[in-house]
Amino acid sequence: MGYRNDRLLPEDQHLVETFMSMVKEGKTAATVFRVRNRDDGVSWLKLTGAVNRRDPAYYYGFLLNVDDTVSVIKGYLDVDLELELMVEDADNPVFIFDYNHLDLVTANPSARKTFGIEEAEFTKLFLNDFYRHSTRQAFEEIIKTLPLSRKWSGKLKFQSTDKRIMVNAETIIRYMVHKGRRLLRVSLQNPETKKALKSEETGANTRDMAELEKNLSGLADIDEIMETCLESPLVSGRCEGIVFSDVHVRKNLVAVYSAGQPFAGMKRAETFSYNGTIAEDINRYTLDYLVVDDTQDSIKPIDWALFVPRGIRSYFAMPFYSRTVLRTVLILCSTAPGRFSGKDPEEFTGMLETMNTAIRSWRRHLSS
Repeated sequence: MGYRNDRLLPEDQHLVETFMSMVKEGKTAATVFRVRNRDDGVSWLKLTGAVNRRDPAYYYGFLLNVDDTVSVIKGYLDVDLELELMVEDADNPVFIFDYNHLDLVTANPSARKTFGIEEAEFTKLFLNDFYRHSTRQAFEEIIKTLPLSRKWSGKLKFQSTDKRIMVNAETIIRYMVHKGRRLLRVSLQNPETKKALKSEETGANTRDMAELEKNLSGLADIDEIMETCLESPLVSGRCEGIVFSDVHVRKNLVAVYSAGQPFAGMKRAETFSYNGTIAEDINRYTLDYLVVDDTQDSIKPIDWALFVPRGIRSYFAMPFYSRTVLRTVLILCSTAPGRFSGKDPEEFTGMLETMNTAIRSWRRHLSS
């Protein structure tokens, strides 16, 4: 490691460190970086690697000198970088954030108008002021791997800093280094905007949330926790049951706890194979949530093993993680098809997060 760090250019050291972190996690990775060569010049190297599927104990890769390739495109890099930083003329909202601290560097007029940002606020705002809480996990994973991938694109959810405006947009996030500073360029394509709940609705939700937190405080029995959540005005009338999936990926099993009339008589902590479950789908496709409009049209084994026999026709599922490992899936269940179709997941996020906090306390109580 000492030799490696001595040869690496200091400004590229983070690229190799990020690569090695992904190696330790058994993830496929690739990066390009610079080292000092024997002639006191600079050479460009490419490093790639992946776990051998037939023998997971081994991680294979290769190291290439890519000086010839770099020499062809080097003339374009500085020009492209300057163009990326010229955000003022873009018609769509564009932000620049500092990569290390995630604070806002600048935003173009379209972004300022869409999100109601005053220029004087720039020094006080951070990336997490703009993304919806339900997408926090997705953002953290994206940002972590950007130094290697350089670019990410997909649909993400944002909000204004006062949470009055909600924005859903196709998003392009680029990682850049400009004059030694690491940056993120976040561009929103064709953003769909809408106003948040009215103040009186927000006030009612806040009161109900405070009441739920109070009622859950100190509960150490999982059945009591789930019944308390089901009786809350935040849930009552929206669904007929709640399911808590206690996920154990390495053991290939999911223990299921339930509350509500459709699940009356169901065995406590009934176990199912992890394969074919909602948890597996969420993990495989990196979902923030999962909605099923009609279980009778589903091809997932868990739907026919758990939901259909008990008259559950539609559900809304949200995952929760412990140190990036999927640990919990909370599911709101309805006996009517399409009950959660078109619903904003933010309607359920707060209640489910509160429930997850209670479940974490329950787990700590079990292990103490």
